[in-house]
Amino acid sequence: MTISRIESVVYGVEDVAAGIRYFEDWGLQCLERGDRGADFATPAGQAVLVRSSGDAALPAAPEGGSTVREVVWGVDGGDTLEQIGAELSRDRDVKPGADGALHARDESGFAIGFRGVAPARQASSAVADATRMNKPFDPERRARPARIGHIVFAVRKKDFEKASAFYLERLKFRLSDRVPGLGDFMRCPGTNDHHTLFFHTRADRAAFDHLAFEVHGIDEIILGGKFMKGRGWVADTPVGRHILGSNLFWYFRNPCGGRTEYFADMDLMDDDWKPRVWDQHPGFAMWMLEKADAPEFALG
Repeated sequence: MTISRIESVVYGVEDVAAGIRYFEDWGLQCLERGDRGADFATPAGQAVLVRSSGDAALPAAPEGGSTVREVVWGVDGGDTLEQIGAELSRDRDVKPGADGALHARDESGFAIGFRGVAPARQASSAVADATRMNKPFDPERRARPARIGHIVFAVRKKDFEKASAFYLERLKFRLSDRVPGLGDFMRCPGTNDHHTLFFHTRADRAAFDHLAFEVHGIDEIILGGKFMKGRGWVADTPVGRHILGSNLFWYFRNPCGGRTEYFADMDLMDDDWKPRVWDQHPGFAMWMLEKADAPEFALG
């Protein structure tokens, strides 16, 4: 079975209007807006759905308040959907949806789904630089995220091993880096990104942490973040470069729950990569710019 990427993320939000405004400012295309909320899309065809937290159709989350309610993973066709359905049905409910997706829950209680994705959209290569021929750089340029790259959750320490094993063993994710006492950086089998999923245990609870969007390099990270701050949104870190994954980053607090991250230039791994198991956490970042608006940092 091949899971290739994050296909869609569904938020349940207490202040739907603020959530819609946030993702519009973040640079996503709004495809539809109505009584239920709004649907956003990346150029890669992935979706971010903003819904009211009171919507009875949404799956429950381990924690209350505004948060992610479901992550749907894209897979390489009907055979893979059947394989995943058969595998997960051995010990949990798997329900088909009207949209053709399969819906279940992982070991930490997070709602997950699986849906087929067109082969042309499975690739996860880094964003390519646009040509600069006769195109002076626009100092007012905004960030326009190209795709959703990864998602991060906190899990309970007592549940960590089975939470990670569920993805590594049953869904065939691949381990990139492991920091005992902190967490596992994993990539789904259809991508070369250092991680598409990260579980950490520092918070010792089951909760959504952040969703990361790839943009076109450091300029777009900084100009996008500058625009967000100008619109009144609060940065959660300075601009920096991570150690694990090596990606450039800037995190912002999201009224839909958790944080969002602009990122670029992440490490790429293939089958020759040997997972690293660290004796101690190598650190959050190689470097960061000026002090953040708030001292609390995201984790990866």
